[in-house]
Amino acid sequence: MKQKILTLILLSVFLVPIVNAQINEYPQITDQSCDAANPCPEGLECFSFSGIGLRCAQPNPCSYFKCPEGTQCSIAESYPGQVMCSCVGPECPATGGDEDTVGYNLSTQTAIHVIKPDGQTASHNISIWKTTDENRGILETNASQAEYSNSLVVENSKLLMETSTGKKQINVLPEDAIGISETPDKEAVEKIELREESQRPVYSVIGTKQARLLFIVPVSLEVETKIDAETSEIISVNKPWWSFLAW
Repeated sequence: MKQKILTLILLSVFLVPIVNAQINEYPQITDQSCDAANPCPEGLECFSFSGIGLRCAQPNPCSYFKCPEGTQCSIAESYPGQVMCSCVGPECPATGGDEDTVGYNLSTQTAIHVIKPDGQTASHNISIWKTTDENRGILETNASQAEYSNSLVVENSKLLMETSTGKKQINVLPEDAIGISETPDKEAVEKIELREESQRPVYSVIGTKQARLLFIVPVSLEVETKIDAETSEIISVNKPWWSFLAW
């Protein structure tokens, strides 16, 4: 028992600097977690930062948060505000209807039928934005959207992905993938991608979960959930190796 306690103490000593490294890079971002039920002190605001999670921070985060090269910082109109690094230009995924900005053309806007896990059929309106090579783009619904690779087509009111073994029906839409994933809160999701893996269409949902390391230190866990887009089966859940110490 003493050895287990000693191991946990040693792990916490090494892990705390790792999980707080990004926060330490920004003195404007505190280590205080927040949400709608736990507001920030006066002078600070609650924001969701990619790779960090929900934190009390100084206003106007785009003035100090560093986005990767080729992307632009923006704040989603939500509470807490989500700090996003969005790509702009002709090679970027579509984010709306401004074709001159995103470089995508609207190729499909129609109703499709999907088969739910209980065998029932449901109807949904979708839009498919394609690049010029028609192999990458954005699958968009009224509730959410996902980047995709491989070609998506609509045939007989069915949404299909052209895979290496033939066309496979897409029965899971982006908002369904979020709900199935380990990060079902839409505001905590950083990226959704629909692609072919192991000869089948698969969603990769990457998001953050708030937890406490050893019940003490607030941390953010980046979690990737892979979901079969045809059957809604969860294929895998990937978390940091130290996640077993966080609750």
